[in-house]
Amino acid sequence: MKKMLLSAALYGAPALITLLVFAAGHNTISPQSDRLDALNPPTPPIEIEAPPENTDASAQETDEDGFAIATPGYEYYPYPSTIIGNVPGSNKLFSFEIAVSIFESPLNASSMMTTLEEREPQLRPLILAQAAELNEEVLLSREGRQLLSEKIKTTINDYLERWGYEPFIHSVELTSFLIT
Repeated sequence: MKKMLLSAALYGAPALITLLVFAAGHNTISPQSDRLDALNPPTPPIEIEAPPENTDASAQETDEDGFAIATPGYEYYPYPSTIIGNVPGSNKLFSFEIAVSIFESPLNASSMMTTLEEREPQLRPLILAQAAELNEEVLLSREGRQLLSEKIKTTINDYLERWGYEPFIHSVELTSFLIT
């Protein structure tokens, strides 16, 4: 029994003393304060106005159960590659880039753009063929470029339908057009 008390005193006493010193030191420390608080007077709180309603394509609405619904909007995606070809009947080259417009919620539009990126190797020659059908005068005119945009949109939607997708391209915009 004596041996047991001696062991408890040797092992328990240092632990008890350490715990008591820690508790006493912890209670005597005051929270840290900024020394510059005395020099800077407190500023009045700023009133924050309600944010304006979001009108872009990523705006969120909620249904009667409180679930967020992404509202559809126009999403523009640049086509991943530049289309380059020969101008028919001349030794000039044309080069253009397109952006496609999809009217969907952002999540659906993103998956549709992924579909376009996967089908890009098949669509590229079809887009090039539409431009190669037009001569230099038509390509340089505003109406000709609008015609080209409409032909590209129709071609992409037709081939998407052939491949089993719902046609989803709303419009095609020529973002860069160059004849050299």
